[in-house]
Amino acid sequence: MNERLEKIRQLLTEVEVEMSSGSSSSDRDFSALELPLIIQEIVDDLQPLLTPYDAAFYWFLFRHSIARDGSPHLRVSHRDLSREVVRSSYSQAAENTISMSKVQETLRALESVGAIRKEGEPNRDGTLYRVLIPGEIEACRRFRAERLTSEQELMFPLDGDPNPGKRETRVKVFERDGYLCRCCGRQLTGLTATLDHLIPIADGGDESMANLVTACIECNSRRSYGIFGNGVAH
Repeated sequence: MNERLEKIRQLLTEVEVEMSSGSSSSDRDFSALELPLIIQEIVDDLQPLLTPYDAAFYWFLFRHSIARDGSPHLRVSHRDLSREVVRSSYSQAAENTISMSKVQETLRALESVGAIRKEGEPNRDGTLYRVLIPGEIEACRRFRAERLTSEQELMFPLDGDPNPGKRETRVKVFERDGYLCRCCGRQLTGLTATLDHLIPIADGGDESMANLVTACIECNSRRSYGIFGNGVAH
């Protein structure tokens, strides 16, 4: 178990190196500023749902997709994964590989939990996968809701929640909108999503779910009229 934890720490270190290298891509889907928050969500909400093997594969795929250039897509072959994922990890075999059947089993497990999604048929270069983050994974959203409920007393140990029900409403709105910004369509996470009002409070709007939408910070900060088509974003 210590060896497996050490491997995960190594993968996290490699992710940090990738982030600090300043790599960029014209089709970046996630900003560098979001990566620490995404990693926190992975540790809190996804990793507890994975076996050590599953986690090692996920971190490898994450490091070579989102953490490398912001794109959630990558093409990999089972043969390459059998060598690369466990290089200097668990296996003590001379060739230091995982069996092809174990690779296939692990990828199926990640697909089953929703951590990755196959987006094309295999070709000579491998299979195209999309790496998903906790905000996009239903199992993680359920786990997070259960975790937040169990941690509620710790979050407000002295005065209680100053806004009863508001946290629950936020989560429900984010989940209803699929953690997508309703203005620009950007994929968000539970830590980067914000709530916005279709009709501002100053113009008679309320805090009902019908008047609340998910928005990224950039769109939420714009105050031009009609950004959502029927109200002033604020």
